[in-house]
Amino acid sequence: MLSKNLFFGFTNKVILLTGSEGKLGKEIKKTFIDMGAKVYGIDIKKNSKYENFKANISNGKSVDRIINKIIKLEGRIDVIINNAGVSIYSPMEQRTSKEIDFTLNVNVKGLINVIKSYFNIHKKKKLKSCKIINISSIYGIVAPDIRIYSKNDNINSEIYGASKAAVIQLTKYYATLFGKNNILVNCISPGGIKDKNHSKFFTSQYKKRVPLNRLAFEKDIMGAIIYFSSDSCSYTTGQNLVIDGGLSSW
Repeated sequence: MLSKNLFFGFTNKVILLTGSEGKLGKEIKKTFIDMGAKVYGIDIKKNSKYENFKANISNGKSVDRIINKIIKLEGRIDVIINNAGVSIYSPMEQRTSKEIDFTLNVNVKGLINVIKSYFNIHKKKKLKSCKIINISSIYGIVAPDIRIYSKNDNINSEIYGASKAAVIQLTKYYATLFGKNNILVNCISPGGIKDKNHSKFFTSQYKKRVPLNRLAFEKDIMGAIIYFSSDSCSYTTGQNLVIDGGLSSW
């Protein structure tokens, strides 16, 4: 856990986090709560221990209802972290329309729903500022190396990569559009994060492609999220920060 003194200014900050019950989402939520922020989560899973709304972000009406409720309660949202994301792992040649729609609805449409809903309220109520952080992936920049997967590993799909590339482009678009509204929009593209479901073969082969010779841990991503969310980030917008241990540097 990062020290709460590393960056200042999170006490009583209002944070909206999508995908709050996933592996990275839980780390983000725990870190910000530990630093004194108030975190509202949106996830398809309900968690009674936290301020958590059960919803699918691909449903625009649900997103509008939740964001309006938070603004009514708090008067603002200081930080929005678009972390929700899904993938599918069936062979590309067997890709179905249902799988394509599922991935794009969450990873692209859902992100658009959250940002559009917030921006409409931001303008209407003349809110002061907001930081938006979108979570993309290394696979929005490079294609997976099929050679490092065993037959039992889940290979990231072409539609997942396409959706994460869209997240990077949407970040740049919104950054240019929202600058005059004092809304900063940035993106983070993590490399592979260590998972117990990875095979030994995949782990060993992936590490060989990474100059730091390991997969990431969730905590490795937190420093960038904290910076983009903090008062220290005042002149950075439209950027995509790649955190991949150097994999994309080869």
